[in-house]
Amino acid sequence: MEENNKFKILFESIKSKFDYLSNADNCLDGKAGTLMGFEITLGIGYLSFVIGGLEGIKFYEGVIGLALLGISTILLLVVNWPKNYITISVNLSDHKEYLEKSEKDLLLQLTSDAQNAFTENNKILKRKVKLYRLAMALLIISSFLLILSKVGKFYV
Repeated sequence: MEENNKFKILFESIKSKFDYLSNADNCLDGKAGTLMGFEITLGIGYLSFVIGGLEGIKFYEGVIGLALLGISTILLLVVNWPKNYITISVNLSDHKEYLEKSEKDLLLQLTSDAQNAFTENNKILKRKVKLYRLAMALLIISSFLLILSKVGKFYV
């Protein structure tokens, strides 16, 4: 029985890591959605300035800034796009053999399943974080270019 407690503790620790990863993923989705809304607002605001009067607008900085802002928004859309995640819960209709296992073997199997789910979902989260960081960098660069396009004289 003591050995089963060891496996229960191991399973609970992996489950805790899985929950932590899920919370981090949800937080990143929220940040990306908010930032996407900000970028769309920034683009619309800039275009309203441009449409209001083209005098004093530096064309290349404005176009490049809007293009980078668009790319950043698309990257954030990719970050928020639904992904195929693996859960740690098991569908018993697909795995009837789990019901025939001893408690120790079942805990080992569930622990292995949970670790595999964590590993796969962690790969997805790492990809999303890279895209989010790239989108943030593009937002900073595009904001700088949009500001420069509106400034009449810029001295370095």
